[in-house]
Amino acid sequence: MLKVAKPNEFDLVFKLQIPYYESIIVTRDSKVPGNVLLDMTRVLKLLSDDRREDCQSIRKLLQNRLVDAQNFLVVDKLRSWLQSLFSQALNRIADRVEVDGVVSQLKYRTCGPAHTIYVDGELEYSVDFVPAIRLGAEQNVLGDDQLIYYKRANLLYWEVVPKPPKTQTKTSSISFRSSFYAAEKAMLRGKPENCLDAIKLMKKFRDVKTNLSNLKSYYIKTLFLWKIRNEPESYWQKPLTVILPDMFDELAECLRQGIIPFFWDPKLNMIDVLTPDQVLEMYLCVRRIPGALRRARKKHDSRLVVLQVFSNKEERDLHLGCCHKRIGKSKRNVIKRLK
Repeated sequence: MLKVAKPNEFDLVFKLQIPYYESIIVTRDSKVPGNVLLDMTRVLKLLSDDRREDCQSIRKLLQNRLVDAQNFLVVDKLRSWLQSLFSQALNRIADRVEVDGVVSQLKYRTCGPAHTIYVDGELEYSVDFVPAIRLGAEQNVLGDDQLIYYKRANLLYWEVVPKPPKTQTKTSSISFRSSFYAAEKAMLRGKPENCLDAIKLMKKFRDVKTNLSNLKSYYIKTLFLWKIRNEPESYWQKPLTVILPDMFDELAECLRQGIIPFFWDPKLNMIDVLTPDQVLEMYLCVRRIPGALRRARKKHDSRLVVLQVFSNKEERDLHLGCCHKRIGKSKRNVIKRLK
């Protein structure tokens, strides 16, 4: 398996399972593609009839803090409640954690749906905790084309995430983003190593280019989901030196058009939250990469191109300064895969 960097950022999705969640009324948000509305009316009635103490506590929480007057779950109310829980938990441990005698300081921030904890100590890293509300398979509102891939994964659940919309609509306060992480994982499971390595190399390229900071990992993943849908399985048996330029072509064309459609609802353009200048900046950065990779393959000069394209200045200087010494295992693997 290809390794291209030492990880210092992690994502962790934690599932929120509401009692009687199968009774949540889920409808598409007609104003925001890819989003749904969650009507808790039936759930509140079932909780009211259930005299168990925990169910009564959850009913009160929903009614008093999390839903609006029409019993729709509210994005900001849920995020604020979770924020209070994170803050309380960190306060109890004085914003620090000790492991094997080593103390690390903790800092907490929120951004979009994520609750991020930064760890500052002997090791420095961050963890994005992303809440996801569990729903049943029969509650999904996918279109026919996307439903095929969900059913193939043979899943019982899917989730919605309290991601605040960038544009305000009549329903934006109660609009949750659909999430099919498990189905996406199933689509990528068992794919040839060249497919997974291409994803990692495109992320590595993103990481070493300062003008690609707006290119989220999920945008890259989405390009591969569409490619999996549109290509036969045999495509992924091709060499990495063929797949990688193709995928950079896909990325460049999407950026040129200013559209990366959400796989589960193509009406949603995921990069419409960016300005035209931000999209143009990314396009100018990647437009020449496919040609450079293909020319290098024809000239059997992939090693140098890999160093130039997928390394930052520090990594290039390190390589050039110790050409006759042992280079790092991760860099050697990158070069080996592209020979």
